[in-house]
Amino acid sequence: MQTTPMLPPRTDALSADGLRAYLEDSWRLSDELFGALTSNEAFALQPDPLRNPLIFYYGHTAAFYVNKLVMAGLLDAQQDERLDPLFARGVDPHAADELDTGVNWPSVAAARAYREAIKGRLLDFIDGHAWEGRRIGWDDPEWALLMGLEHDRIHFETSTMLFRQVPLKHLRRPDGWTYAPTDVEAPVTEVLRVGAGEAILGRPQGVTLYGWDNEFGHRTDTVQAFEGTRDLVTNARFLEFIQDGGYERPELWHPAARPWLDTLERRHPLFWRSDAQAPSDFVYRAMFDELPLPLAWPVEVCCFEAQAFARWAGDGWRLPTEGEHTLLTAGSPEVDGDVFGSTAYNHNVKFGSPTPVGFCAEATSAAGFTDARGNVWEHLCDHYRPFDGFRPHAYYDDFSNIYFDDHHALMAGGAWASTGTSASKWYRNWFRRHFYQHAGFRLVRSV
Repeated sequence: MQTTPMLPPRTDALSADGLRAYLEDSWRLSDELFGALTSNEAFALQPDPLRNPLIFYYGHTAAFYVNKLVMAGLLDAQQDERLDPLFARGVDPHAADELDTGVNWPSVAAARAYREAIKGRLLDFIDGHAWEGRRIGWDDPEWALLMGLEHDRIHFETSTMLFRQVPLKHLRRPDGWTYAPTDVEAPVTEVLRVGAGEAILGRPQGVTLYGWDNEFGHRTDTVQAFEGTRDLVTNARFLEFIQDGGYERPELWHPAARPWLDTLERRHPLFWRSDAQAPSDFVYRAMFDELPLPLAWPVEVCCFEAQAFARWAGDGWRLPTEGEHTLLTAGSPEVDGDVFGSTAYNHNVKFGSPTPVGFCAEATSAAGFTDARGNVWEHLCDHYRPFDGFRPHAYYDDFSNIYFDDHHALMAGGAWASTGTSASKWYRNWFRRHFYQHAGFRLVRSV
């Protein structure tokens, strides 16, 4: 990115100028990303079999604004009777055959015109609305606009995951896109101890930022003493798992992972590439290029792969709980009570890639754990579940509650592509265990 993404506006200091700038910045992120496609034909690509074609994600965030602002009574009419519902429907299939592949998607020109028309309506609404001197909260209609802005940021990040699966011939790297150093030696694994304590979970209602429904509520976890790896597991360490036949050893894999593993046509992480003649000579698929495998960068895998590695490591190693993650990351740098305003972390597209573990030296917790936030999301062992007192928001009542089950697992901490409130310490992320995000892991064990 040529320009660092803006920080989210405070809900007690909103202004037309500030909201206009944040909307323009959110739009810019998507435009720069989709502008990396080299042809209109590339918008029809479906780089991930568990996701819609790229054209859907180009139009989806615009449709979301209109749908939510109409629901809140802030706009008086939908935009387009065909495109609004077409671009509104997200997907969360367990398998590719659950997707509807017979959709008649619009042309790129039609999608672009749709986006620009909606942007114009949003700017007119912002400029014509009274903001100064008000504090916007959960129950205010204007919450729908903040919801749209942060939803836009979420989809910038998830779309970067799709772009990493687009064949390079369809992409051009944007000007100013910078990767972190790759020629760094991977550190030796070091183990740190965390004493027993209570983890206080849940976002306070008084925080002056937008928050998603799953962040609110409360829970207190009593956490027994544990120890964990100081650093996230690196590509170098995961390579040892591969070389030891980790993908061919069914006893390492969760029973639910085995059907997925049996159909997998590779035996390495999604973003590694290998020559069939020399399968151990891996290269790494970054956003817009292939790079020599950066051994010191955190490995990016799905939750099933992280769990298999933990079993391979033995000696009681496992993924952290949400409570353990809260304690091991405590005391990392904050600004005004949150982490996204700090320059210590690799988030907010500080780099257009992960960084070597520990590279951002200040992004260290009080207990000494590196990359306490940012770099890549951290897989947790917890099922995705609500805090006590959870209630869905009326404008998006299925954002969270239809996913509270044992099929979706939590991630925490944010990643290099997390912007807006997605980079907040309160943000809770979740995916099916065989889905991919910019996500890695560290290991912990009880003591």
